This record gives sequence, structure tokens and C-alpha cells, in this order.
Amino acid sequence: MNKVKTIGQWQDCYVLADGERIAVGNSRIERSWSFAGGRLACVSLLDKTGKEEWIKLDGSAALAFALPWQAVNEEAAAWIAASADTDDDCGIACKHLRAHIDMAFPGMGLTVRLSAAIYPDSPFIRQVLTVKACTPRPSDSGKPAGLLLWEERRDKDKNTDKREEDGSPVLDNNATQQLAAAEGGYLDALELNHLHCRWETAAFYDRTDTNNNLASHEHGLLYRNERRGLKGNLMFFRRTLAKAGLVLIKEGPTPLGQLEEPGLDFQLTGCRLAIMGTGIRREEADGEEICTYGSTVGVFDGSEYGGLRLLHDYHSSIRVFRPERDAFMMSNTWGDRSKDGRVNEHFLMQELRKAAELGLDIVQIDDGWQKGVSSNSVAAAGGNGRWGDFYSGGGDFWSHHPERFPNGLGPVAELARQLGVKLGLWFSLDTTNDYIHWEQDAARMLELHRQYGIAAFKLDGIDIRSKTGEQRLCKAMQQVVLAARGRVQFNLDATAQKRLGYFGRTQYGSIFLENRYTDWLNYYPHWTLRNLWTLCPYLPARRLQMEFLNVERNVEKYGADPLAPARCGQLYALAAAMFANPLAWMELSGLNDAQSEALTAVIRAVKPHHSAILAGHILPLGQEPSGAEWTGLQSISSADSGYLLIFRELAPAPSAKFRLWNTESSPIVLEELIRVDGGSLQPSPPQPLLLQPDSRGEYGFALPAPFSFVLYKYTRSLSNGVV
Repeated sequence: MNKVKTIGQWQDCYVLADGERIAVGNSRIERSWSFAGGRLACVSLLDKTGKEEWIKLDGSAALAFALPWQAVNEEAAAWIAASADTDDDCGIACKHLRAHIDMAFPGMGLTVRLSAAIYPDSPFIRQVLTVKACTPRPSDSGKPAGLLLWEERRDKDKNTDKREEDGSPVLDNNATQQLAAAEGGYLDALELNHLHCRWETAAFYDRTDTNNNLASHEHGLLYRNERRGLKGNLMFFRRTLAKAGLVLIKEGPTPLGQLEEPGLDFQLTGCRLAIMGTGIRREEADGEEICTYGSTVGVFDGSEYGGLRLLHDYHSSIRVFRPERDAFMMSNTWGDRSKDGRVNEHFLMQELRKAAELGLDIVQIDDGWQKGVSSNSVAAAGGNGRWGDFYSGGGDFWSHHPERFPNGLGPVAELARQLGVKLGLWFSLDTTNDYIHWEQDAARMLELHRQYGIAAFKLDGIDIRSKTGEQRLCKAMQQVVLAARGRVQFNLDATAQKRLGYFGRTQYGSIFLENRYTDWLNYYPHWTLRNLWTLCPYLPARRLQMEFLNVERNVEKYGADPLAPARCGQLYALAAAMFANPLAWMELSGLNDAQSEALTAVIRAVKPHHSAILAGHILPLGQEPSGAEWTGLQSISSADSGYLLIFRELAPAPSAKFRLWNTESSPIVLEELIRVDGGSLQPSPPQPLLLQPDSRGEYGFALPAPFSFVLYKYTRSLSNGVV
């Protein structure tokens, strides 16, 4: 047995290597790769809590990855070396340990790095491939810092014999060939140890200007003779004969935004699984160092809640929740369809005063603050607007508009400071030549932050055409976040074009999910609630900006529609977005007195709890919103407490039963925070309510009228005594 060497360590995380394998793990999970013969292959994935081995230990394995242009038997690596470091992703993530496995392939003229990230006390491991050019000959390619694990021998026949003698895994080249044959290569491959498993995939859709059904699912059982390609960012496996589960995440955009799209994301071949599609082209590797899409494997107890909790922990690790930054209520005037026609100093000062009155945190100035004319501007009717190429024609596109803001943005920023309201700005990085001007864009955003205190940039117009472009876009965000010490975040528009999706590199801010307008009859509060309800099991609700509009606009356009926004009411529209980061998608100065008074009361009632709600694990309750259901959301703060938001849509029944998450069918004590019955805010009772579950563990709730909702803070009770 070879001596084990420690390559890196952080808290309970470690990277170890001996003469045959390298292992990355912590107290809950460990993954091991063999590097015998210069070929990397996954040979173990251990759930330490459940004592479950997920990889078949029969001595065969597929290559750990395959680049799209890589011939499977073309060559082994000339050398393999390993190193480790710690990272926190520009201060955004939980500090974690990274293992770097570097492999030189002189025949391809490339060095490939597999980086695996492990987080303290977390049951998942992330990985990504980085590709860069190297000189053709091994002797010239250089050796990286770190521990040399393997080096090519001159006597290859002797080396092959050694691999067969020492029991190292013999690669299943036929299986690897089949996987690599799929266009786009693959990011990871696992030979599963268990046949009797259920699988489920979740696929997501952005480009929300034309999509309103944002998730779909497929499920089945493993079958030895089946070859199936599946789309999605998530895949769950649950053993049918044991309490054990495995989750795989493809860290990339939705199928609508993928680069070099292979037509599938997961490939099942019997019990062999591969995560497909690297996103990169061969010619990109000759330029800048380039990264593929990422992937993650995680282990859990096989329960529904256990799998969703793993996803919540994953998201919470790659973007640590900071209430002062990540819990906010914002306004943006674009929702009233004036476009930039009203944007000027006087108008924005009105909006700021109204935002302060309502209790909002951020006023975001959309397209129109800048000197340049975008293609969405009211001034672009003659075709002189731009949607890119911003640095031609003098390069002053991102200066302030001289007529609308003759004094610059200074007076607006000063009033915002006095009122205690933060400012946000619309910004569009220049897509020219795959974001070649990314450093200029980052510098301008930092200048605006430092000069005017801009706290949030809405990034619009994103159109990613290559991994090079994606990488430069992300570098711009990283540079701003790092230089601003985390005081700037991005609102990433997901409404059109090829963008980052939900599981791409979106950790530097929130997701601006959708444009909806009463002018176009594409806004209904139950649609907003449904999209939040649908996405929140897989993506923390705090990562989403959900809109509420002025429901009194365009009432006549909806006619007698029973689900029209005005019939739901202004407070109901707000409540649909309450468990996310609500976006007042309207001109605040256009609200009437009754709307303003009601919104102010509800916003100020929920604000003291908003950070705690978003800090919790938010999951859907009841029926999927359709406009005619009993539905809701639950925020789990701890094992014994949290928040409930219960909705009665246009449902005929005055009461309904709900199964709650994580209450163990115990009695719960409810403190009513907000109740709106049929559009009217009601006084809350002074005393809490003890609610008992029925014999099936379900809890009953009643609301007297359609389009009503109630917000509770709950505490689990034992033997009628509060925990």
C-alpha cells in the first residue's frame, strides 16, 4: 500500500493521494479517481452518513470526462499532477477547498485541469474542467506546482502490464467511446452500483418573454438494456430498497441557452450515467484559458425533503445569504410601459419619495439614464437605437443623459441617500466580439458605484455566443463584486436571448425573471405566484425578483376576465411576490391614495420578517397555482419554526387542508402577521392560535372570500407546549 499524502485541508475538507488514487472529501462525502496509466476515472463515490457506495467496484470505469474533439484512445496524459487551494469566489461563497488535477495532452496541444470543490460539512462536490493550450512536446509543456501523481514511461508495454498487475481499473473503452460519440463531449461519468433506482430529471426554461411554463419533469426506473438521453439541469436517483439518494447538477444554462448544444444533458446507458455537453469549441482552447460547464454530485437520505434540502445547501454555499444585500424590495418604472419617455431628474425624485413612503429598499433606473440611445428607447423609432457596439461613435454611450440629467446623477443620488433608499441602474455589457470590452464595462460600473452609490445593476441585453463570451461576462461581474467588496449585486435578466439560465454562473446576484405588462394582457398575479411556486424547490426564492404591477392600469383591456389583476387586488398582487424579492414593476407616482396606503401598511408589516423569510428554506404548499386553487408557500427557518403564506385563489371552498414540510405532524402555534380578505387588510388577533393536525397529518386553514391570503409565523408545539 502506498503512503497517503495530504495535498490540501480546510476544516473537515481534504484532498489526499496515494500511488493509485486521489480522493476529495469531508465528513459527509468522499469521491475518488484512479489515475492509473495516465487516464482519470471515477472509482468511488461514498456517502459517509448513509455508508453508501454509489460507484460499482468491479474494476471497470469510463474516463472521467471527454472533450468533444478528443479521440478516446488517442493518448493518455503525459503527466498528471495535483494541487489544492482555498477559495470564496470573490467573497460570495462559503470558503471551501479546491483540488486541482492537471493533465497534459501534448498530442492535442492542451493541458486540462479538473477542479473539484468541497465545502465544509456539505454532502456535495462540484467540478469543472479548464482547458488551455500547451506546447506539443511533453518535455516543453512544463510541470505545474503541486504533487506529480503520474508520468508517462518510455516503455509503454511495461506500463500497461503494471496496470493489469496492480489491480487498477481497466477502462471500459467501448462505453467511453459511446459516450464521447455524442456531440459536445461529456463532463462526468459514473458507473452506478445499484440497479434498483428511481430517477427523475428537472428541466428549466428561461426566455420568459415567450415562455411561462418554466419547469418540466421526466421519471423512470433504471433498466440494463436502455439507452436514453434526457434534458435538464437536475437529475435525482433514489434507491428503491434503501434510504439513499444521489443528485447530479449540470451547472449551465437551460436548453434554450446552451452552447454547442448536444441535444441532451444526461445520458443513461444501463447503469452508466454521463453529464453531457461541455459548451466549448476546439478553437477556443487556443486562445484564453477556457472553462467548460460545471457539474455537481451530492448524496442524501433518499427522501423528497432530503433531496430538496441538499439543493438548498448547495445554493447557500455558492452564494452565502447576506440579509443587507440579498433581502430587498425594489421598484422599476419600466412596467408601466412609458419606457424611458419619463426618465429625468424631476420624475425620479418623485419616485424616490414615493419609494421611501412605501418602505421600498431600492429604486432602479431602467434604460434611459444614459446618453446613448438603446433600441428599446422611445427615441429609437427612426432605427437609430443600439443593442450592442456601445463603444463606437465616441465611446460616451454610458455617460449620463445631458438633457434628462443636466446636473448628472448627483442630485438623484443625494436625495436617495437622504431618504435611506438605494439606487440601481440598468446596464448592458457590450456583446461585441464576445464581450471584448468587458474590462471597460466593469470599470464603468465601478465608477458609477463609487460616484453615486449604485448598489444593483440590472444586466440586460446579454447574448452569449461562446464560452469565451460567457467567461468574459463572468469576469466583469467578478471584478465588480471583488472591487466593490460585495456591495454591488447584479439583477440578471432572464427574459430573452442566450443567457445564464438558473444553474449557470448566476451566483453574483439575483435573477430578474420576467417582463409582464397589463398593457399586453400577459400579467396575472396567479402566473407570477405559479412561477415562484414552480421554481422555489430547486432555486432559492431569495434569488428571484418577482414582479407586482399597478393592477388599476388597463382594467378595461381585461374585460370580464374573472382572474384579471384588478379583481385579485393590489395587495394580492404584492403577496404573490412576497416570498421572493418583490419588484414593484410600475411608476410608483401613478398609484392612487388607496393603493399607496394599503401597500404601505402591508410592506411595513412584512419588512421586519422579510430577511428571516428569505433566510429560510422556501417550499411550495397545496395545489399548483392556477387561479382557482388553495395554494401557498412555507419558509422553514429551523426544525421547529418558520413562516406560512396561504392563498385562496378563486376557489369555491372556504377552507382547505395542507400538508406542511418538516413539522412531523405536531401541533403548531400560529402568530398571524397579515391577513387580507377579498382585498381588504384585516386586523390581526392579539393571541396566537394553536393548530392541531388531523389524523392524516394535515392542517386546516380557512379564508372567507376568494383572492384572500394570510401570513403566519409558526412554531412547532409538543404536548400543547411551545418548543
